[in-house]
Amino acid sequence: MTVGTGVSSGTPDGGSRISAQKLYSTINKIFPNKVVFFASEISRRTIPFVEEFFKMDNDEFIEGEDYEIVPIESIDNFNACFEVFESKIWEYGYFDKKCNNKIIMDYTSGTKTMSAAMACCGMFYNKVLISVGGDRSKGEVSAGTELINYQNLYKIYDKFALLRIRNSFNANRFMPCIDILNYIVDLNIHKDSLLNLCKAYSSWDNMEFEKAYDYLRNVDLNHFELSEIKRDVKFNLKALGNICNSRSENLKNCYILASLINNSIRRSEEYKYDDAIARLYRAFELIAQIRLYNYNIKSSDVDLNILIEHGVDERFIDFLERTRDDGKIRIGLALDYLLLNELDDDLGKFFVENRSKINNLTSKRNNSILAHGLESQSSEDFEKFLELVIDLAKKLDKDMNKFLNQTCFPKFDLRMDMNKP
Repeated sequence: MTVGTGVSSGTPDGGSRISAQKLYSTINKIFPNKVVFFASEISRRTIPFVEEFFKMDNDEFIEGEDYEIVPIESIDNFNACFEVFESKIWEYGYFDKKCNNKIIMDYTSGTKTMSAAMACCGMFYNKVLISVGGDRSKGEVSAGTELINYQNLYKIYDKFALLRIRNSFNANRFMPCIDILNYIVDLNIHKDSLLNLCKAYSSWDNMEFEKAYDYLRNVDLNHFELSEIKRDVKFNLKALGNICNSRSENLKNCYILASLINNSIRRSEEYKYDDAIARLYRAFELIAQIRLYNYNIKSSDVDLNILIEHGVDERFIDFLERTRDDGKIRIGLALDYLLLNELDDDLGKFFVENRSKINNLTSKRNNSILAHGLESQSSEDFEKFLELVIDLAKKLDKDMNKFLNQTCFPKFDLRMDMNKP
């Protein structure tokens, strides 16, 4: 409880006595096991009068047993007051999960700064906040009319939770969003759609396209919480629909490629450049595999008859034959592009013409701690590799910009009007 100096009165101690009576009334209504008074040097003189009121009721109120006084030195310093209140919350077991102490914080009395600091501290640590009301016809609450007002802060907590969710969503931290959503109690907040939204993008971030599509289809985009991302989510839903349902293998693969490139960009935004470059390397390889698929060629099982039909040089075919293992010819990134060059494909030509630059970029990836080495990659390494992959992706399909845009995750506006229809 914060303790004020009392209202002005006709006697020297009249103000303290009136203040003490109100404190006594509150204590009797709450009936706590222990009271902590936060008092300035001047307001400490109120406490003995509280003891007197207990004696008048044939009861005892003993310092050290029933109550303690915590001094407030800087009554008009918000941070100083907050830290004093906070220290007592810690002392009474905030970090001890086995502790069952229930803390009720009465911020009615004291200076405005003390009251504001206690209210904020209580809200920050999710404690029960109360204030004393009653008949104020004479300015102050009249003795005997005191009422305890329990402040229901769930809407404020939920608004704060929504802001945290939006921040986490924008940072691609989807699982924390789900955890926070499970604690929201305001029935006006459309929690189910928000949960499906976060689960959808969490699944998509893990390249689980079917799960992402199923979750996203269950999001009601007409809810006010989703109004500013509605357009982007619709584009995303179209992209996932093509990945999951398109009869065109090329269209499906191009959307997957765009998803992978955007996935790498998200990792770079988290400063995880080794991870980002590892994903770009896979995108680089996928570009060649998609183009080869258009020739009916699979990198995981090359059919030499198809190569013969396309007039590939016999020496290249003989070389591939010598790599046959377990009855199959499997080729990796470099051979994918060299085969495309043999097919007189523009992607293969680009690879051969820029072999030195590409080798430099891929060698950095190979030396990454997430590949075969122990080196860490930089933002500059990522940007150079990204430029190469996007250039090739655009050569793969003229609509790649559209695919990239439609697989880019939406971002929330952190400003939100909860009353917006």
